[in-house]
Amino acid sequence: METVIWFLKDEEGKAQVKLCLQELIQRAKADPLFIQLVELIFQALEFVEKRGMIHSMTEFFTTSLEGNSLYSIRVIKELRDHPPLLEFRVNWRGAGAFRAICFEYSLEDVQILVFTQAMVKARTYSEEFEQFIKKSEEQYIAFMKSPEKHIFSQGDEMDE
Repeated sequence: METVIWFLKDEEGKAQVKLCLQELIQRAKADPLFIQLVELIFQALEFVEKRGMIHSMTEFFTTSLEGNSLYSIRVIKELRDHPPLLEFRVNWRGAGAFRAICFEYSLEDVQILVFTQAMVKARTYSEEFEQFIKKSEEQYIAFMKSPEKHIFSQGDEMDE
């Protein structure tokens, strides 16, 4: 089964996760810690698309870093106490913990991971992240009522 990552747009037509990633790319231009974080995020997204959600929850994403060290993490996990939401995770010391909330939707032979909200956390608990969870739950409910309004709506193409 093919796995596709989809960035859900809000009522204003903006994909918050995509905007967050764009901000991180801009920040990386001035901060080497964020260069590494951004590289790891995009490598991990590619891992998820290639391996699928189930493998991404059970297998470690591992990659080589400068200096012959390895980076390893389970990039997808269930968001505790908020099923069916999932959490895409990448950490980098000094930069923080990138977290993106997503959920799974199947369409024919395609497994779509719908990404709703994202941020970089500095601490384990974040009130902002808790608000993102609530917003994502609302987005999930609205999405499931009429997925055709969100997936491949007019003018949309698959995000790469």
